Amino acid sequence: MENKAIARILRETAQLLEIDGAIIGRYRSYEKAAELIDGLPESVASLVNDPEKLTQLPGIGDRIAEHLKEIVETGDYSLRKKLLKKYPATILDLLQLQSLGPKKVAFLWKTFKAGTVADVEKLAKAGKLRDLAGFGEKSEQNILKAVEVFKKTTGRFHINDAEDAALAIIAHIEKAGKAAESVTPAGSLRRGKETVGDLDLLLTLADGYTSQKHVDALAKHILEFPGIEQTLAHGENKVSFNLKNGLQVDVRLLEKENFGAALLYFTGSKEHNVALRGRANDMGYTLNEYALATLKGERRIAGRTEEEIYAKLKLDYIPPELRENTGEIAAAEKHDLPHLLELKDIKGDLQMHSTASDGKNSIEEMAEAARQLGHEYIAITDHSKAVTVANGLDEKRMAAHSRKFTPPTTKPWAFAFSPAPRWTFLKTAAWIIPTKSWPNSMSWCAPFIRI
Repeated sequence: MENKAIARILRETAQLLEIDGAIIGRYRSYEKAAELIDGLPESVASLVNDPEKLTQLPGIGDRIAEHLKEIVETGDYSLRKKLLKKYPATILDLLQLQSLGPKKVAFLWKTFKAGTVADVEKLAKAGKLRDLAGFGEKSEQNILKAVEVFKKTTGRFHINDAEDAALAIIAHIEKAGKAAESVTPAGSLRRGKETVGDLDLLLTLADGYTSQKHVDALAKHILEFPGIEQTLAHGENKVSFNLKNGLQVDVRLLEKENFGAALLYFTGSKEHNVALRGRANDMGYTLNEYALATLKGERRIAGRTEEEIYAKLKLDYIPPELRENTGEIAAAEKHDLPHLLELKDIKGDLQMHSTASDGKNSIEEMAEAARQLGHEYIAITDHSKAVTVANGLDEKRMAAHSRKFTPPTTKPWAFAFSPAPRWTFLKTAAWIIPTKSWPNSMSWCAPFIRI
């Protein structure tokens, strides 16, 4: 059983417990375990028979270890199944609607037995929510907007899930040997959209491996990927399949000379492609997934790279993230495309938690990682005691924590600190940690480290 499937069961259990009114500590333990397992490189299924090793993981105690063993062995969790007898599984969809939290979802279920997005939409359209405590007319309108967003994204997958799937499939393809020179994601994933309908992968065949015999062998290897639920198609140069999570994957096997045209075509968007083909036609060309060619005689003009296609169309190269037909073609023609933010442009991180509260790494570990990324500064924003579930700092621990901000003399970076927790105002407008308890060096701002 894959870690993501285990994490999903734990996360749904936490959500159902929160809807059921469980105390925060109970459902947060499941949330923390889900978060840990979701990003764990080692398979939890291989650890459940070694409880001692499993409980060495942060946040995994004996009870959670027992629950993990049950999930791996049965494919489900008894508490989750028990809660799903009390609430419909579709009630979890309501948590995806912006402005609806667990308490409101529980209230709607108790009051109206509204357990689906359609149920809530019907109530909102009938104006039955606006007069309820905690809702109001504006909230009702926001719920209707959220329902529309839900409808558009249903059946789609978050970009991080699609990216994880792409990396796993690419790693599998690389095991085939020299036949595949490169594998490039296209579609919504390449355009950086928040959600992805399906996953397009373009595989470039290496020199000497373009015969149908080699293509068939490579396709056969691809279809041996362990995460496949169902094979949908196996053609001459394309294989399609559904993963166990429902994501459809299309892998196209291409020769190098067609790669650029195919990448342009399958990256999209559809609207961008239509506009680009129209421009090509106006210039006496035809553009498809194989090449840019002349209308008369279909003489090949470009197709090996996207850059050469854009150049032949007298356009600057348009980054995938801008290809939505919202003025980017006109801007490319005028050499006026905006500069997109890149990783190298990020100079620091102003929201970081250390192991002093609920973080996973020490200050020095995070500073070193930031330095390797080229960051110039970071800010440590550990919780105060207002958030006890996140191991927030009280007066005594905050004073001890602040002493750690003494600049180390033996490290390859220089620290400039102004230590303070992530402050919380009480309803009385008082500080959660009285100012008289602050160390002398502490100001109202966040702890700051210049690297």
